[in-house]
Amino acid sequence: MLTLFHDFASPTSAIAVARLQRLADEGLPVAFAGFDVTGVDVALPPGLDVLADLDRLAEEAAVEGIVLRRPAVLPPTARAHVVASVADAAGLGASWRQSCYRAVWADRRDVGDPAVLVDLASAAGLDPAAVRAALDDPALLASVRRRTAERRRDGVGGVPTLLAHRTLVPGLLTEADLRALAV
Repeated sequence: MLTLFHDFASPTSAIAVARLQRLADEGLPVAFAGFDVTGVDVALPPGLDVLADLDRLAEEAAVEGIVLRRPAVLPPTARAHVVASVADAAGLGASWRQSCYRAVWADRRDVGDPAVLVDLASAAGLDPAAVRAALDDPALLASVRRRTAERRRDGVGGVPTLLAHRTLVPGLLTEADLRALAV
């Protein structure tokens, strides 16, 4: 089983998720785990690392069909991870991840805004009422924070990170390398 720890505010994660989703669609054992990198509920300006990643990853992203536009700010993502839990429970995790990454990187939408999240979730096939209820539940947001803290204690320091055969490795690997790890 491969588990990818990812965050919607990471352009590198966008590429890693796209690659691993193809493997998951083929039936290979893949799981996706949200990881709220910043842990704050405010938008932040993109750091130099993100800006460098945008330049460095432009060609790789294009090959994956991903548009990476420079954002004015990086939105907080904890609530987007709450919606991801709803999407996973409904069997729509892949649709949600694709919608959310496109919203952040191509459309520059604020996935920290509950109204935006409900709109995106509805477009991804989720029940808007269920998404609103999840976003209004402080225990679910606390759960995202708790899982992120647990993952940090387990050694996940950033995203994308891949757990493969009980070993943490960088998550942005070639598809061939990912396939080799999945078997």
